[in-house]
Amino acid sequence: MCCGLGESNVMKQKSLKNTIRNVALVVLTLLMVVLTLLSGISAMGRDTILQSFGRSLGHANLGYEVRAGDSPAAYPSSVAMTGTDGVLYGAAYHERAASQIYEATRELMGDALGAAGSFEPITEEALQALLAGETLCYAYNGEIPAQVLAAWLEDRCSSSLNISMLLLTRDGVLALRTRELGLAAAETTVDRSVWQRAAASLGASVCSYAGTSELPASRLAAETLLFDGAPASADSLACEPPAFGDPNAADSLQTLLGAFDYSVYARSYQERDAQVYVDNDSTIRIGTDGTVHYAAARREDGEDEEPLSLIEAVERARVILERAQYSIGAGTQVELLSASENAGGGTTLLFGLVFEGIPIVTSDPYARFDFADGQLIRAVIHLRRFSADGGRQYILPAVQAAAAASRTGQRVGIAYLEGETGRFAAERCFTFS
Repeated sequence: MCCGLGESNVMKQKSLKNTIRNVALVVLTLLMVVLTLLSGISAMGRDTILQSFGRSLGHANLGYEVRAGDSPAAYPSSVAMTGTDGVLYGAAYHERAASQIYEATRELMGDALGAAGSFEPITEEALQALLAGETLCYAYNGEIPAQVLAAWLEDRCSSSLNISMLLLTRDGVLALRTRELGLAAAETTVDRSVWQRAAASLGASVCSYAGTSELPASRLAAETLLFDGAPASADSLACEPPAFGDPNAADSLQTLLGAFDYSVYARSYQERDAQVYVDNDSTIRIGTDGTVHYAAARREDGEDEEPLSLIEAVERARVILERAQYSIGAGTQVELLSASENAGGGTTLLFGLVFEGIPIVTSDPYARFDFADGQLIRAVIHLRRFSADGGRQYILPAVQAAAAASRTGQRVGIAYLEGETGRFAAERCFTFS
């Protein structure tokens, strides 16, 4: 009996020693891995590692979320592509439907814009001929600078054109509708395998171009999308200003001031219908109706900085708009409408407001930013909170609306227009000739 107990103790001791040895081997192996990694980092240099990380963070924000929401800024208001079955599939003024085609085709359009040669004017008849083939088409509510749009699509473009429509053919022709040249086209490159994958993954509605349709829509711009099927409708919207002074409201004055690098402890005073905050060289005026005015003194001679690039100006405006929208918990998104040179030799940016893919039309642009001497010198933001009020509005089909077009060459779209006080309803409208 004693012998059996002794053997048992010996076996337990051997098992314990084996366990300790195995653990020690694992620990030594992990230490060797860590030392190898540290050696590699030391060889590369700390600055190189940090620079690489910084570039990845910067790229993640390059132009995206200008809409101050979850959607990339390059989401078009309407998008269509020819499927592998030869049928045109598309979506218009419906963000979720447009996003599916956009995500499948972004690489194609970005590569084509970046690789395009010199753009030359073309006729409407030439555009209609292109529409008859296999195509990919993006159309926007605004006129987007080519270099900004290319950056959003993760590419580069040196063109100075402002674009409201892009049409890419499978044969490698990129046609644009622009502010400067009207219709223009250039040869570009198309990866056939990428095109095939994108064309095979479309899940949008069947549609046709007005320029190729047999329906009586000849007054519309050729790239206008026409859909068959059930009548469309959209939520009606209620509108209210933010309530920064209400302790029971969720609106954050601190977040809004922080958008302009102000503190809630900045000097301030009350004006009629507004609260004014003052910094060393700038002021912010926040009206009770939600209108925000920012003004900064221009630098003295000798203090001028390098002018901001267009992409840098858009990015700076994006950051401010994102925080301003967040300060009121807005369910809307902001989109770039136009960029132009101002009297000071800088850049003026105009932004509009969008609710689930449909633009909201107001008397003034939702936001305006003026840049000069490498700095933001003026900004106006009309902060408003829009939300569905439970009602639905019938939307006239595009083909029927075409009969009311005041002149040829217009695109028919959808927009929220103000009706009763504080209430907006979706209606057909005409844009871009």
